[in-house]
Amino acid sequence: MVKEKRNKFSIADRERAALLVIEKGESYCSVARQLQTSHRLICLWVNAYKLHGIKGLSLKNNGSHSGAFKLRRIQEMQESGLSLTQASAQYCITISALWGWRRLYEQHGALALLEEKPRGRPPKMKKSSPKTQENLTDYEKLLRENERLRIENDYLKKVHALIQKKETPKGGGRPKPSRS
Repeated sequence: MVKEKRNKFSIADRERAALLVIEKGESYCSVARQLQTSHRLICLWVNAYKLHGIKGLSLKNNGSHSGAFKLRRIQEMQESGLSLTQASAQYCITISALWGWRRLYEQHGALALLEEKPRGRPPKMKKSSPKTQENLTDYEKLLRENERLRIENDYLKKVHALIQKKETPKGGGRPKPSRS
């Protein structure tokens, strides 16, 4: 079974689809069938095109919205009763971003939107302290050496265990006693 690639539509394709609905009176479903996509996506494009013209068809998240901006958009959505699709078209923000902001607001309150979180994956290793070997006390040097030796010892134990595992016979390890 081969997974099909996700459809990506150019701005021109989106504009053509919106104009088919607006000017030619075709239904969302018929245009969606032609493009092999969802009628909800066509609806989103049509609404965005009606509100903002061709600029509304390039919904991209730049990810640099401030907490105050997010909070304002969520509160406006609630006050005016806008759906995610309508708000997405009106504010030129993707539905998934609005949905995430709304979920965060409902679960954790307004402060959750206002606090800045670091972007990206956290580093796997802690950054070493700016102390160099010369600035360390004798005690700190001994602690570091002790830690290094423990790591080396653990490594050697694992290597030894792997070697032992390879050398053992496949029949279970012990030879069977002979019957005489």
